[in-house]
Amino acid sequence: MYGLVYSNFMDYVKREGFAASQGGDSIGAVVLGLLGLLLLVAVQLFIVQWLWNTVIVRVVSVAKPLPSLLYTLGLLVLIAMLFPGHV
Repeated sequence: MYGLVYSNFMDYVKREGFAASQGGDSIGAVVLGLLGLLLLVAVQLFIVQWLWNTVIVRVVSVAKPLPSLLYTLGLLVLIAMLFPGHV
């Protein structure tokens, strides 16, 4: 999923003329793409932790709340490994 978001962003950057005039990726565009990707991951972590702690804990009796964002990141990595491909 993140690779698809990054490639679409970089295609947009090239199409809008933000890339270097030589046709390659400029450093600014790459940094902006990485910052966007990190922002996307951070937002996803907060949303997943909030949904887990408010919905899953109430619905599934054996589920416990996620105490930190590191546990949430581990959960997302586990899900990505179990179900590879684009979501």
